[in-house]
Amino acid sequence: GKLACGIEDALEKEKREPGQVNGKLFVAKEVETDERLPRVLPKRFSHLVPMMKASDFDYIIFDMPPVSEISITPRLARYMDMVLLVIESEKTSRDAAARVASQLAETKTNVGLVLNKNRSYVPKRLEQRI
Repeated sequence: GKLACGIEDALEKEKREPGQVNGKLFVAKEVETDERLPRVLPKRFSHLVPMMKASDFDYIIFDMPPVSEISITPRLARYMDMVLLVIESEKTSRDAAARVASQLAETKTNVGLVLNKNRSYVPKRLEQRI
């Protein structure tokens, strides 16, 4: 469906209904007003942090852009309780993953890794049971 709820609206009980997907799951989108958004986003995000802490949500999850030297993700990571770094098996190089993990660690961020699309080339009957 369409994202019909902004971040600030999702944080207010009276305005979040258009963003409700299912039960207690809401989806909100940052509305891009102009091309200056990447420069003002950290300041805007620091303004939203107190609103998020005062909200009644247990978890707030942000789908951030891929980490690079110029992306906004490392600058916003310091506001997060935890950052999950998604690594695609057989596509993301080990060096790139290590570089990104160290870049996020420099921001004093608690980083967790998720290995996505992992395939096993060993027949099931030969795999060790864990």
